[in-house]
Amino acid sequence: MKTNSISCSNFHNGALPFRLTFAVLLMTAVVAGACRSMNETSMSAPVPSPAIEQTPAAPTPQALKKKSAVRLPRIEAALKKAVAARLKTWEASIETRDLEKHLQHYADQIEIYYNAANTNRDFVSADRSRAFKQFDTLKLEIINVDIYLETTDAAIVTFDKGWDFKKGESFSNGLVQQEVKMRKIEKQWLIVSEKDLQVYRYRNQ
Repeated sequence: MKTNSISCSNFHNGALPFRLTFAVLLMTAVVAGACRSMNETSMSAPVPSPAIEQTPAAPTPQALKKKSAVRLPRIEAALKKAVAARLKTWEASIETRDLEKHLQHYADQIEIYYNAANTNRDFVSADRSRAFKQFDTLKLEIINVDIYLETTDAAIVTFDKGWDFKKGESFSNGLVQQEVKMRKIEKQWLIVSEKDLQVYRYRNQ
């Protein structure tokens, strides 16, 4: 009976060294593959980004406007009271058609007067004089007054102004949102700007 055996001639012919060499190469490939996989895993792992310090956003002009520039409550209250009183006498001078007293509420130089820019008190006088002559009954109603102090010598006043002017069959009435800017000049609050912000309604005949 014939048996299979490894002969010395097979050994000398290099059969066994070939198998051993193949096994070593196979193990080397397996180890290299494992190392490559570990390297790829470590490279793909997310690296935490350094923390970035956030700079606070600058306040908008609208946000700044909500806060009065005058921080002392007593001074702020006193200034607002003086501005409100000045607005009241301005209103009364229109209703009484007292042009001289009315013009005392305006500075010599006017930045804005409705559609006119860089004008003066004489321009206001001519415009109001026409209105006072055109109507003999002038009624005003000023509500929703808001006073913002830019400084201790400058104020922006917004309000709703209703008017009803009449003379015979002629009339003019309406409601607008108005803005008046005042400055304290020689200890008096004087108007340097006057304009309509929004017209709610208007009738004229």
